[in-house]
Amino acid sequence: MAITYFALGMLTMVALTFIGVIVWGMFRVSKIQRQIVDIKEDIKSDYDIIQRQMGSHKRDLQDFHLEITNKFDKMEQYEIKRFDELFRIINDRYDDSIRYTDKRIDKSLNLKDQQ
Repeated sequence: MAITYFALGMLTMVALTFIGVIVWGMFRVSKIQRQIVDIKEDIKSDYDIIQRQMGSHKRDLQDFHLEITNKFDKMEQYEIKRFDELFRIINDRYDDSIRYTDKRIDKSLNLKDQQ
């Protein structure tokens, strides 16, 4: 009988240890699951923040691109205006030089005719 009680006692100890290990394992698993859920929420939160920042940066870049494009357009218009003005001045000077040359030629021809 003593062996039976000893065997039952040992089986009870093994069963209690086994149950204890299972309970401890369940607590560990639930703790790890909570940590995984927290990590997923943190990652989703970080992802949302990054998406908002990328949207903000994209809008800033579009605004910057628009501003640069406008400045280049204004510079181009200014350069075209300046080029047209310079071209007009060169044309006027060319026309003046042609007229002056014609006058000089006419004058020299008139002098030649008078002699």
